[in-house]
Amino acid sequence: MVEITYPLVLLVIIVPYLIYYFWPMKEPVHKPMKLISVPLVKAREARMSLSITILAAFSFIFLALAVSRPIYLPDAIPVKQENYHIMLAVDMSLSMSVKDIKVGQEYETRLDVLKQQLKEFIRIRNQDQFGIIVFGEKAFIMSPITSDHNLLTSFVDELDTNLAGALTSLGDAIILSAQTLSSAPNDNKVLILLTDGKDTAGNIKIDDAITYALNHEMKIYTIGYGSDNKEVNESLDIPTLQKIAEDTGGKFYRATSERSLRHVYESINATEQKKATITYYQPRVEIYYIPLLISLLLSFAIAFIVRRHYD
Repeated sequence: MVEITYPLVLLVIIVPYLIYYFWPMKEPVHKPMKLISVPLVKAREARMSLSITILAAFSFIFLALAVSRPIYLPDAIPVKQENYHIMLAVDMSLSMSVKDIKVGQEYETRLDVLKQQLKEFIRIRNQDQFGIIVFGEKAFIMSPITSDHNLLTSFVDELDTNLAGALTSLGDAIILSAQTLSSAPNDNKVLILLTDGKDTAGNIKIDDAITYALNHEMKIYTIGYGSDNKEVNESLDIPTLQKIAEDTGGKFYRATSERSLRHVYESINATEQKKATITYYQPRVEIYYIPLLISLLLSFAIAFIVRRHYD
């Protein structure tokens, strides 16, 4: 489909004809050409004169068409809008290297199991945008919000307990997540915060962090991670994690094995479902140069005919 940007410009095409028919001139001895000024031709060369007149007319028409700025509109491209903007806040304190998560009949480290489940969660929610925040003594962004899931999974593979220190700063992680999601739609912002400890670092109180999250309309799901062995996982602060989730409209989960962690992410995936909105992007291709080129070629043809005749 072709669209004309300035269709009124095409009215200029009729101007020469209006001038010819409504502003008659005295007949000269040698009748001049109607559309453009070219050297007079002999009467016996009427055929050549007619050819030049036709070429000039078409040259003028194509020039007017070029000035009107025609645009080619190919088929619209459907664009799927991401349903959610999800921050994955991951505790990277040293305790994540503890080997107490049961996988089948064996035990693996908390971090190794978590990596596999995060990558699977990202894979099945391929319509969403994700970001990754790691926290320990401090929180920092490992991956900004992106829809490049291959990049995200590569960042997940790079998660390591040496990244953020030995302690845990829950408040910092919540504040940084809300700041990162500040430009996202209010009804699409979700934080999934996983920790195997309690708030032992940072200067931000949990209540202040919750208030900040509420002001930014960010829902928080919290996951208490680690085995049920109290001697191994005695630092997990379940009441605080429950409060964070409940106050922000999310939910608290307890994950003690590979299977239970998988079920946690499956539950969150099932809870946060919204039909994707489809919009369409309409490409616009400028094609004014085509009639302009034709007009120039016709002008060159006229010049060639006239020059050849008089040479």
